Formats: sequence, C-alpha cells, structure tokens
Amino acid sequence: MRRKAFLALEALGAQTQEFYFPKGAFSDDPGWDLFTAAWYSTHLKALNEPSLLRLASTPSYESYRFVWLRTFRHPVTVRLDITVDGIGELTAKVSEGLGGYMPGEIIENFSRRLTQERTSLFLAGVEENKFWELPSYDNSGPVGLDGSQWIVEGVKDGKYHIVDRWTPKTGTIRELGLELALRLAELKIPKHELY
Repeated sequence: MRRKAFLALEALGAQTQEFYFPKGAFSDDPGWDLFTAAWYSTHLKALNEPSLLRLASTPSYESYRFVWLRTFRHPVTVRLDITVDGIGELTAKVSEGLGGYMPGEIIENFSRRLTQERTSLFLAGVEENKFWELPSYDNSGPVGLDGSQWIVEGVKDGKYHIVDRWTPKTGTIRELGLELALRLAELKIPKHELY
C-alpha cells in the first residue's frame, strides 16, 4: 500500500514540481525530490496558493510564504506579499487535512494589511537572519517519520529561494515561521502543537 502511494505521489510530482518548485529543491536524490515536491504541491493546490516560483518572473514582485505541514495537524500557509509602497498584505489559510497525509478543504482563510513599520521589521529579520544564503535542504540534521515540515519561500528581485527543515527547534526557519504564523497572522496555535 505504501509503495502505491509513493508511486502515485512521485507521478504527481513529475507533473507539479515545475509549477511550484525547481528541480533539486529538496534533495539531490531525484525520486525523493519528486516525492517531496508532490507532497507539498498537493497542499498548496488544496489551499489555493499561487506558485511563487512562477511569480519570480516578475522582477518587481516580493513575497514570503511559510508552509507548515505537521504530521497530525491541519496544514497552514501564511503568505506576506509586499506592495510597491512597502506595505505588507498578509494571507493566512488553514485546511482541515493532516499535513503528513492529506490536504483537505480550506477551513480558515483571512487577509490583513500590515503597517509599513511592521512590514519593514519582518523584512529586516529576513536580511538579518540571512535567509537568502541558507541551503534549501539540510541532510545533516535528524529526520523522523512524525513531526513537521517548516518550509519558507521567498521571491525578490526576480529571484526565488526555498528553505525546507524538519521540526526545527531553533534557527532562522523556526523564527521566520513563528513570526509569520503567530505574531503577524496571530493564529491561535496551542503550545503543544508548536512542533
């Protein structure tokens, strides 16, 4: 059964990877890369999220997105689009699915504008934490079956970057994810679900 699910996701990955993610974004192993791209793509499609990779072809476009796929919790995306006047437009979505298994229907979807000051503070954190210099994936850390994927994407000046980490306890991706989900989107996530 697991083998069939893996093959189905791998086939889907071949069709969707170029839409959402560049090849090699998640692994130097082509099979694992396709599997991961398909998994993440199904959640982004279910949450009706745009492809930031495609939007990178517009040099003036700037955006950051946190995708949070917790194995046994609802999938979450928080996207911050930066307008030309430096104002942040934040969109947060939650689906009824489970991050490790299935997407599900959208159960929460809201947007809000951030002040220029709040937006500038976030952007300063992106630069200060050297997001654009981080490797897309890190094979040196622990990996497990249950936990969560913390994925942060960025588009700026025609460039696209993605960083994917498994259950980070500290570091840039955890900080950016918490900033977007808890402080800016103000999602009410119980402490025991912050993994």
